[in-house]
Amino acid sequence: MEIEFQLEYECILSILIENQLGILTRIASVLSRRNFQVDSIAIGSCEYPNMTRMVVVLPGNLNYIDQVTRQLYKIYAVAKVQNLSRLPAIYRELVLFKISANDQDRKEILEILKIFKANVLDCTNAIITIELTGDSEKIAAFEQMIHKFPIIEKVRTGKIGLSLESVLAGQLYTPQRKRQRQYLVKPQTYEIETRMYLEELRRKEEEALRAKAEQQNEDEDSEKRNDIKKYLIGNGGN
Repeated sequence: MEIEFQLEYECILSILIENQLGILTRIASVLSRRNFQVDSIAIGSCEYPNMTRMVVVLPGNLNYIDQVTRQLYKIYAVAKVQNLSRLPAIYRELVLFKISANDQDRKEILEILKIFKANVLDCTNAIITIELTGDSEKIAAFEQMIHKFPIIEKVRTGKIGLSLESVLAGQLYTPQRKRQRQYLVKPQTYEIETRMYLEELRRKEEEALRAKAEQQNEDEDSEKRNDIKKYLIGNGGN
């Protein structure tokens, strides 16, 4: 019985691709052709010359993300696909606001900016342009605070992220500890993943037995062919 991991979560894929003409169109075509829903895409230069890193945010479950990864690896220019949402990672987004503010509102807005460590990029008698960098929760909290002021324009980048090496390389982080914590926090998730793991082991055992049986059949066929060959050679000699 095939067990599917149906728990939905926000997935962040970090994709390392070679700089080739039309590569973005090919990746977008793969995602759209398979009807993969994409929330945001951020792309830019990376640590390798002649390569680009793309961060794609899309909702889905374990099987869904596995399908996306398999389709992306079919593209020759894709060098690596990493699921950051399955690792300790840090995420950031950038958002710009143009807010209408009179003399009375400006003081309150500036106090809110100090709390969230936002920057004022431009200011006139009627409009303030604000820059805020942070994770999704910080941006959502900031929007909740300033929603009472008229927002003239808003621009938001896609989410970017990197794995936390300080956690991954530390002695306190191991896959076993993560599974134990996951069992305490989300026992239903642990149960499903355990069932999937056991099902995967069973499938591998069946494949190994099937391969062994096929090899035995091939050996038996080979022996029969050798016996027939010897028989024919022997009769020909007589």
